[in-house]
Amino acid sequence: MRLLDRHMSLFSGSLRTLMQRESDRRRWADSSYAWLFQPYMGEEMVALACQVSPGQSPVVSVAAVIFSPGRVHTSQAWVATLADERSNSATLRRHQQLYATDKVLMPNAEHLGALAEFIGNRPLIGWQLERSLEHLNHLFKVGIGFGLPNAQVDVGKLHYRQLRRLHPQSEMRSQIAEALACWQMPVFQWIGVLGDATASALLYLRLQREAARHV
Repeated sequence: MRLLDRHMSLFSGSLRTLMQRESDRRRWADSSYAWLFQPYMGEEMVALACQVSPGQSPVVSVAAVIFSPGRVHTSQAWVATLADERSNSATLRRHQQLYATDKVLMPNAEHLGALAEFIGNRPLIGWQLERSLEHLNHLFKVGIGFGLPNAQVDVGKLHYRQLRRLHPQSEMRSQIAEALACWQMPVFQWIGVLGDATASALLYLRLQREAARHV
């Protein structure tokens, strides 16, 4: 897992979270989900983006994109809006238009299981990942019984650490577009959650190359 070796300290998760993951691993050891809790030994990762329209019945749009050191597989991405029958129809339409999703799914065990299967036990990365996972993991816990157990790296924190190494007085950037500009990456006009996930993957790979230069 060479992609991860330089950034072990950026894995998110408090001691309480790690203990919960271990408890879940044991609880689901004899289920069809058991493999999701096993360590991943490959080169691939999954860039995750999540946007939420809050309310009594939140609408959650998700994009998950598999990538490797040499390629971001956008053509094979998992993209959908998760909403139940109580969701306001006008809010749902606006949400789909804003985050460019064509598919609406119920946040039930079948569909959440399909997303978990797509992600597998690969590590997750994303911009401000902890915030993205907050609502998604709630859906997982309700629909399946556990939150995503994957190792996680926040690209925002990684960007800030790399930037401070080169420019100690730098301030934290709150937007991924600003981070892309910092590393002289083209700020392409990406669309929706798929664009957010793709931008996170590209930024992560750029930061990996930057880290390799300073080893």
